[in-house]
Amino acid sequence: MTTDNESISENIVLIVGGGPSGCIQALLLAKFGIRTVIVERLTDRSFAPKAHAMNPRSLEICRALGLDFDKIKAAALPREDGGSVYFLPRLDAPILGKVPYERQDDAAFDITPTPLINIAQPDFEEILLETVDACPLIELRRGHEWKSAKEQPGSITSEIETRDRSYFIQSTFVIAADGAGSPVRESLGIGMDGEANVMACMSITFSADLREALKDRLGVIYWLTDPACNCTLLCYRTEELWSLIFLMPYSELDMSLYTEEHCLDLIRKAVGFDMKDLKFKFAVPWTMNSEIAQAYQKNRFFLIGDAAHRFPPTGGLGLNTGILEANNLAWKIAAVIGGWAREKLLLSYERECQPIATQNARQSLANAQRLAPLSELSCPSEIWKSEETFHAWLDEDGRRERIADAVEQQRQHFNSIGLQLGLNYDEEYTGSVEKFVPSAEAGFRLPHAWLTKDGQKISTLDLLDPATFTIISGLENHDWAALCEQFEIPNRTIILNDEYEGAKAWLESIALPEEGALIIRPDGHILIRAADASEQSLSDVKTAFASLFG
Repeated sequence: MTTDNESISENIVLIVGGGPSGCIQALLLAKFGIRTVIVERLTDRSFAPKAHAMNPRSLEICRALGLDFDKIKAAALPREDGGSVYFLPRLDAPILGKVPYERQDDAAFDITPTPLINIAQPDFEEILLETVDACPLIELRRGHEWKSAKEQPGSITSEIETRDRSYFIQSTFVIAADGAGSPVRESLGIGMDGEANVMACMSITFSADLREALKDRLGVIYWLTDPACNCTLLCYRTEELWSLIFLMPYSELDMSLYTEEHCLDLIRKAVGFDMKDLKFKFAVPWTMNSEIAQAYQKNRFFLIGDAAHRFPPTGGLGLNTGILEANNLAWKIAAVIGGWAREKLLLSYERECQPIATQNARQSLANAQRLAPLSELSCPSEIWKSEETFHAWLDEDGRRERIADAVEQQRQHFNSIGLQLGLNYDEEYTGSVEKFVPSAEAGFRLPHAWLTKDGQKISTLDLLDPATFTIISGLENHDWAALCEQFEIPNRTIILNDEYEGAKAWLESIALPEEGALIIRPDGHILIRAADASEQSLSDVKTAFASLFG
């Protein structure tokens, strides 16, 4: 094996890991003109479906990056197919309960331009990689494994290994997006806090067209409670892609049992319907954890995504939290490389993002623990196959009420819009998990509303630029940009005058006087809100800038 040095004549950021978090991190940095090299150990991407829920905030970030939303929607589960979660003994059994799956209703467009989408992770990655491949500032190297690194003043030298050679690459920073077992995190000696090995899981993925069989019970998740096939069925695409998920104590996982024949038998038991087109695809074991990295940064190294946190999948918050972290980190690294911030700004990444991950881990674990009451729904086939026996069973000892209560307890599990859009980097989230109340106070993501400009419908989020600070005001009563320029901060000003239909009503809805201003960070969160252009307000804005850039 040969060894050589790679000469790079400009600042680059090395990203270890080519999954969604790493690729989105690279695209965000590219918005600032920063070159990245992504090294990915695997020679090809994984085709196991894994995550499926892209929440509104993640999609807002993807939208700002220019991902092809027509392709995302075409690859996703249609809203009319994926709007419900069912609780029933088997797919062909009577329904015991039903709750909505997240906010996919028409009213969701009042709070976000991009309501949640159900899309298999490999399909999302394919669209994401098309955008990455088209970006001249990003180089993705597959089959290149990060091995070690040596830090020196102002840079890091990393050793990268391929099948036939090793080489060294110098970078300004290293971002670890290399998954739950992160070699970068391990090399830095950063431990994890929380609960490891909460549960062992087995995902069995198969293809079958179940649209006709399901008819009026189309959904995204089916909680199956017959003891003969107690599992969760997840729909990625109604006509072709499904996964069964079995939970078990960590000590009981035995991969040798999951032969293709055994997996097909489990699928048939769970589904019940005749499936002439049934095909087994994958059987993948995995471990449910609830852990947060003890540190998100060590000198010039940063952790994002699964390298920084591991959540139970209950709630679909893991992948989405990684995208939030990439969005938070990008502008701070760009500010330091661009010379408009000191390195102390980078310390705010851990301070802001680690509590969000801790909060989301807590919610994910609570969702998993909330499943315990569903034991009330355990119903063997000798009961549910007879309508008379089934109804007698339901009426026994208040069981019908206990089942209704157990199902009702799952609503937070399947609707966390408050957490998804209501996070605040300045304070702990204390609002409702299930309800979102927009706020234009400092720390919150800029509230969405629909405006019309030049005959075109736009979101208030479209006023933002992911590569600059944005100043939004109703009047040209003060040169707010001059304050940014005192600190050499890239900025743009949007005056919501009569050209923006609906702007006055929006300003009133967020209680911002026309003479006031919002100053929004590149990640879409409000740095400060000024009620007017008084000396006190101007002083407050200067103080806010000084706290970051002074």
